[in-house]
Amino acid sequence: MKRLVSLLLASSALAACATTEIAPVAEGDGVETGEAELRGMLEVAAPTPLPEPPRQRRGREAPPLQVLAEANTAARQRPTRDAFNQARHVFTYQPGAIFELYTNPNYISTILLEPGETLTDIAAGDTSRWMVTEATGESEAEPRTIVLVKPQTSGLRTNIVLITDRRTYLVEAVSQAGQTYAAQVAWSYPRNAVVGAGGIPSIDRLNFSYRVRTVRGRAPGWTPSRVFDDGRRTWIEFPAGVAAGDMPPLFVITGEGAEITNYRVQGQRYVVDRLFDRAELRLGARSPQVVRIDRQGARR
Repeated sequence: MKRLVSLLLASSALAACATTEIAPVAEGDGVETGEAELRGMLEVAAPTPLPEPPRQRRGREAPPLQVLAEANTAARQRPTRDAFNQARHVFTYQPGAIFELYTNPNYISTILLEPGETLTDIAAGDTSRWMVTEATGESEAEPRTIVLVKPQTSGLRTNIVLITDRRTYLVEAVSQAGQTYAAQVAWSYPRNAVVGAGGIPSIDRLNFSYRVRTVRGRAPGWTPSRVFDDGRRTWIEFPAGVAAGDMPPLFVITGEGAEITNYRVQGQRYVVDRLFDRAELRLGARSPQVVRIDRQGARR
């Protein structure tokens, strides 16, 4: 019996020596997680900061004087080769445009207004070194205002404002040395308008007795397809394919020469508020194309 108890005690001692101490198990998941490991698992990484968008530079506004200079430059109308009738340069009138006039202290330049147009006021920026005067010419039945311009010396520049009963002209006069100058400037006044339902009288009231022929150069594509009048006004009709920019200026031929005349543009037609016996459409400077229009049976 003692021997049995001794054996049992010895076995218990050996078992105690062979037993490894086990750490207590955490309640709930059965696995103990270290503090550092737990922090690493639960810690949310801080977001990587996004690069700041580049700051948009506010556009620097141009100085007012620069804006004015650019606007004036864009508005200036200068002589072009295809706008001359002899020594007369014919501008196309545009409200707000600046029309350049090249003068010379040894000559007088003339500005022609529209026949029947009355000059109500005239002003020049430099009145001490520029002569700007008004005169009346052309025929007694249809007087025409003429403005005479002459500088005292070369190298000058000024502006001239002409206010009439119909419109305002902005002229920029420049004086040059040498012998070149603008002898005369005038304007054509095409105005876009829509033909109304009663714009053209009935056909039985129209006169189609006009002859159209090319008298200089090759026959142009803008040669009128027909010309007619109603006893008061004259219509010049162009082919349908002719662009408005290709339509030439109209000159009425009288005993005193060729005169630019006023007309309105209505689609593919010119409407002239008068009758004429002979007129010419001219385009080009050195080798102009000229198409003549004659009213049949008219006295010349």
